[in-house]
Amino acid sequence: IVGPAVAFALAVAFARLLLRRAGPWPALFAFPSAWTAYEFLLSRLSPHGTFGSLAYSQMDLLPVIQAVSLAGFTGVTFLLTLVPSAAAMAWRLRGRRAQAAAILAAGAVPLLLALAYGWIRLAQPAGEPAVRVGLAATDQTVNRFQTEERAEAIPVVKAYARRAEALAARGAGVAVLPEKFAGIAPAYAAEAYKMLSDAARASGIPVIAGLNWAGTTPRRNVAVAFTPNGRYLEYDKAFFIPGLEDGYRGGNRPLVFPLAGVPAGVAICKDMDFPAWTRRYALEGARVMLVPAWDFGDDAWLHARMAVLRGVEGGFAVARTAQEGRLTVSDVCGRILAEKRSGSSDEVYLECAVPAGPGGTLYGRWGDWFGWLAVAASAAGMLLLSRPRTAGAGTAKP
Repeated sequence: IVGPAVAFALAVAFARLLLRRAGPWPALFAFPSAWTAYEFLLSRLSPHGTFGSLAYSQMDLLPVIQAVSLAGFTGVTFLLTLVPSAAAMAWRLRGRRAQAAAILAAGAVPLLLALAYGWIRLAQPAGEPAVRVGLAATDQTVNRFQTEERAEAIPVVKAYARRAEALAARGAGVAVLPEKFAGIAPAYAAEAYKMLSDAARASGIPVIAGLNWAGTTPRRNVAVAFTPNGRYLEYDKAFFIPGLEDGYRGGNRPLVFPLAGVPAGVAICKDMDFPAWTRRYALEGARVMLVPAWDFGDDAWLHARMAVLRGVEGGFAVARTAQEGRLTVSDVCGRILAEKRSGSSDEVYLECAVPAGPGGTLYGRWGDWFGWLAVAASAAGMLLLSRPRTAGAGTAKP
């Protein structure tokens, strides 16, 4: 609470000083550049990544969020802060109408261009081929996530294996199950893995299962892709919640595997909060992301939409299954194709055909170029503050 409040106050003070020292044009871009630089640097340094970014407030305004395919989440943050900055500056200069109008135009034109790009992108035909994903979850057995007792864990694993087979019977081409839906200990790990592997073989579809290795040191939070041919691939979660997930071994490699001819990536919950991490999937050609997750109830909408935005950035569709959250399927433009709350019934199933994303976004290729540009612009503004005051700059004294 305190950190963003202080950063906001400093960004406003930065704009005020530039207005007095250098005039309205540098001041116009001071606030959006400073706030965007703050969010960007925080996303690189904070254990919570992009959580709390202003960009997520626009998730229901699809034309605006298409800008992230070019500039990442920082592009939307910049637009959201540029427009009010222009309005405030124009009001300060209201006695000089021509200059105030120019300032307003400078704030409006980038937004209009972003909207035009968004509408054009949304009008493009759906990608091919379509992948039929199946999601299943229950909130009834979440307390089994850290058990090391076979009698408690195996019934949960068996129930989820049955749900995966049920999804296949409904036409799903892959089953995505939640994060940490059962605790796994070495004494019965082989039995648990065999149940899920048998389900994948019997149903003829891959099964993506989130398991919690609670009986090992260090512990592991894994998503296991069980394939119909009896093999399995493991992915270790890369980013953890401080305090709640201390003592886990972090992963350092993305997992991408072929799914019906489409490169599919596997990540876990909080990993989708970090654009630099999911960009690695874009560079490896992933066109759909399969994400076991576990939310906290109240953050269900926000955390699901954070994963959705990663798909727009990287050019891939997202199928995310969260216990105590939402089961969500979104396309490459961030359109929600299907969604259910995990607690809406004892067992929740969701099947949906989702077009594979095309990949190849500008952000996927160039990364955080816009975030670094905001940092550079803020640094340039600080240099301007060290110069002598511009003649006439203070006529619009705040």
